[in-house]
Amino acid sequence: MHTLPSLTGHHLSPRDLSVVRRVFEATCLKTRLQERGIQADRLARFIMDEFRFGNTDEVSLLECALWHETRRIPSKAKNHSVVDIRTARTREGRDPSQMRKAGAHHDLGAR
Repeated sequence: MHTLPSLTGHHLSPRDLSVVRRVFEATCLKTRLQERGIQADRLARFIMDEFRFGNTDEVSLLECALWHETRRIPSKAKNHSVVDIRTARTREGRDPSQMRKAGAHHDLGAR
């Protein structure tokens, strides 16, 4: 039987804290989640638990955090842009909310 690692007394290095914070902030930005509140606390606990259980790769951790948050959002509401973890923005360099506005304007011209 596999035993889970103990979570007591687990101290994070400054680098580890930076990874966890970047993943949290990128997930909040992507899912439009306020960084304070019950849902944000739940997300932070999820990210910390994943990290402590050994998921320390930043990209993998972000993928898990996004899955955790987007699984509760109806599929029609999901924004399918790519998030660049280094800047917490889409690869096009725009905020996802700005892309939607620009995309909607562009789509109107095509009709």
